[in-house]
Order: sequence, then structure tokens, then C-alpha cells
Amino acid sequence: MRVLILGGTRFIGRAVVAALAARGDDVLLCHRGETEPADLPPAQHLHIDRADLPSVRDRIAEFGPDAVVDVSGRNETDAIRALEAIPPGPALVAISSGDVYRAYEALHTGRQTDAVPLSEGAPLRSDRFLDGPNNDNIGIEKHYLARGGSVLRLAAVYGEYDNQRRFEFILRRVRGGRDRIPVGPGLFLFSKVYVGDVAAAVLAVLDRDVTGEVFNICERTTAPYRLFAQQILDIAGSSAELVPVPSTALPADMQLTGDISQHLMMDAGKAGELLGWRETASLERAVRWHMENPPPEWDRDFSADEAALSAAD
Repeated sequence: MRVLILGGTRFIGRAVVAALAARGDDVLLCHRGETEPADLPPAQHLHIDRADLPSVRDRIAEFGPDAVVDVSGRNETDAIRALEAIPPGPALVAISSGDVYRAYEALHTGRQTDAVPLSEGAPLRSDRFLDGPNNDNIGIEKHYLARGGSVLRLAAVYGEYDNQRRFEFILRRVRGGRDRIPVGPGLFLFSKVYVGDVAAAVLAVLDRDVTGEVFNICERTTAPYRLFAQQILDIAGSSAELVPVPSTALPADMQLTGDISQHLMMDAGKAGELLGWRETASLERAVRWHMENPPPEWDRDFSADEAALSAAD
């Protein structure tokens, strides 16, 4: 299969490229050329800004993609420009997020609006630009679905090369030798998914005749956030104690263990039924990678922890 990847050099994209390369697919990465790690799997590269994608329509047509996977779209304009550059015919897959759901908006506005788990038919949020003009997954979905593409709504993605460093709220404290870590009630249910399982979901869509479909991609079970923190500690081999403190006293990077109004737990039953997709939930593998590859710069200031712990003592 010949696959065009829009993006493909960071985190989710590089996992998709690795999965395609491992099975022998011919891959063309279309990106700005600002991030091109030496250890990327073998692929062709076309350096172009997304705003200028229509100008390379002939080059894309020459490649002759059987499929296009968009992992770098940020908003409606990005989707429009991409689809102007793609000739008719290829299967289309757009990466989106669970942040399109109304529940996400409720979380940010201190309300409760939706029962969980959230299926693909759950209400979408009314404020498309809640996180600013460069995070409009609803706009991206609209255009890809209108063209017959499929959409993957991802839960919180973790794994190797995660630029968001989702485990850092615990691992920086392990690195810093902290033996007591302030934590809130930690009841928040926030669906997650391993980056390698996201790549497997992309391949599953490409290998099946599905058009115009939306799939939640997430793990079947979701640990409450305090348990998630404890799981990371256990994998890291830390005996640090999670000390309950008032939610109002929590350090900024521990806020997800505090009082949260709306859960963001998703249901991936449709992906299992129509795609045969199942997650591997490789939390241990991912945590160990991050332990072995710490960020070059990390926050060593634990004064907020000390203040929170004092409030609990």
C-alpha cells in the first residue's frame, strides 16, 4: 500500500509510520521539515507548509497514494487545504480527539452534562474554539467525513516520544527523590490509549472497507486518576506515599487528581466490532521508556508540594 502521511515525524505520526514501514508499505511524509529525527523509519519526505499543500497536488498525484492519514491537522482551514491537495480515490483517515465531546466543554466550565462512557454518538461541544483557533477538531472532522473519510477520536495518548510527557506529574517527583506526593481525591476518569495501539487502529481502518465512520480509540478500562498515579509509581519502583491534601492546595501539575466536574471516559466498542481493534495497554513499557529518556529540562521546584503537604499536616 502507498500511504501519504500529513505530518508523521513526531509521537503519533512516527508510530503510524513505524507500523506501516514494518509491514512493507511505501510511505511519503508530507511535513515542514522542521522535525526530522535521524531514527525515523525509512520513508520519502516532501517538505511543505500545510498552508501551501495545494501547490504540491501534482507531486502527491505522482506518488499515487492508496490512502492518506492526516495526523497534523489543527483546524478547519488545515483540513480544507489538505483535501484540496489530495486527488480523488485514496482512503482518508483523520486523527481527531475526544475533546470534541460536550463532556470536555463541561469539564472546562465546571459542569456535568453527560453520562459515561461516551459513545461516538455523544453530543459534541458547542464551543468549537474552546482551546483557541488552532485546536478545532470538529472542523477537521466535518470536512474529512464529507469527503468519505474516517475519523479516529483518540483518548489521552501516552507512550514513547510523547511530547506532552503525560507521566511527568509523577516521574519528576520520583527523579527529585520525593517520598511524599500531594494528591487530591483522584476520582477523575480520563480514558487513555497507548500510541502503538493508535497506530494499529490506523492500519485497521486502512485494511477494511469503511467510509464516513467515526471511531473512539481508547482502552476498555480506565483507572481513576489517583490509581493511575499509583500505577506509575509502582512501575517506577518508587515507595513514595500519595498524601491526600485539599484540592485547593494542589500544585498545578496535580490538578487532575483534584475535584473534577465531568468524567471523560470513552467507549471503543465500535472499533472492536467493526475494525477488530483491541488495545495492548502498554503502560509499563511506556513508563519505563520515559524513565530511561527524561526530558533535558524538567521542573525541580517542589515548593508547591511543600505548601500542599503543610496544609494536610
